[in-house]
Amino acid sequence: MKFSAGSMLMVVAAATAGSTNAYSFIQPMRTVPSTIRNAGSSTLKMISTGDDRSERQSLDISKTTYAALVKAPKDAYIAFAEKGKSNANMHWAKIFHQSILGGAYVGFGGLLALSVAGNMSGVVFSNPGIVKFTFAALFPVNLLLIVMTGGQLFTGNSATCAAAKWEGMLGYGGLAKNLSVSLLGNIVGCALFAMTANYVGLLSGGTANLIKSTAIAKCAGGFMPTMVKGILCNWMVSLAVFMAGASNDLCGKLVGCWFPISTFVGIGLEHSIANLFILPCALLLGGTGLGLGDMVFKNLVPVVLGNFIAGAFVVAASYSYQFGQLGRKSRERYRTYLKQRQAEKALDKIGIGGSNQPVASLD
Repeated sequence: MKFSAGSMLMVVAAATAGSTNAYSFIQPMRTVPSTIRNAGSSTLKMISTGDDRSERQSLDISKTTYAALVKAPKDAYIAFAEKGKSNANMHWAKIFHQSILGGAYVGFGGLLALSVAGNMSGVVFSNPGIVKFTFAALFPVNLLLIVMTGGQLFTGNSATCAAAKWEGMLGYGGLAKNLSVSLLGNIVGCALFAMTANYVGLLSGGTANLIKSTAIAKCAGGFMPTMVKGILCNWMVSLAVFMAGASNDLCGKLVGCWFPISTFVGIGLEHSIANLFILPCALLLGGTGLGLGDMVFKNLVPVVLGNFIAGAFVVAASYSYQFGQLGRKSRERYRTYLKQRQAEKALDKIGIGGSNQPVASLD
């Protein structure tokens, strides 16, 4: 019986298609609790996720116990998208409630940073970087509070819910509902916290001076530069949410929140929810020459747009292309190419060469 080189190539490719090898794209092993009642002992069964988890199937993170402290990037993205699905599928009243709390937590972090940095007046003139570093170091406490309590922010939801949309877990209606309700809740939470802080006299002295100067600076830029600052800012915020979700312990979540948030604060970028606290504080204090219209159209509108672009496209869409649905066709072509290359090498090893079969192109 005679076999052509092309036939042998197909046979070897079929034989190797199901094997576990360097090209199988298998995710790291994870432990899933499996109680086996044998002499009263409990063991852990090892499983492999396969390579299709980021395309349709759910990892069911709540039932998975990770052996490592940090998820692999692909698993972290899936958890990121599932978080968006969970947030969007809540009843609107619960989204609104968690968003009010999220806005208040941003107020806590903002007021802490303003209170400490604003009263370092003796250091400002000689070492302004110390004041900026202090502000950047203290502000991230708000995201840790939000991440650990399930609070919702428009900025984070613009990335997580968009990721759920790219993965087919969520429709446009659910995405619009979550983003609109969470933004409204954040506005209410920030405004109430600003009024509370002003009522009890916390907005005074160096704190008040820093609030006023910050508000004036935030409303002084043009529309496009301010929007670009919003894009750069929520790029960092979305990665902070991504990294906090990738970690499986409190210390890891703290580190994941702290570095990206302190980065955007230290650089001087624009975060819409932080501005929703600082700008109302400045409006309550007065003496800035800014009205509500100035704050809305010179800052909040471009910053909200920039934050949304960063979350939905710069982060969510790019990682969906890398690990999820948006990049599925590219990955399938690449797998086919690798399998054919592997089959060719196998034929060379057994002494069958000179195949006239073309190798699939990556183009």
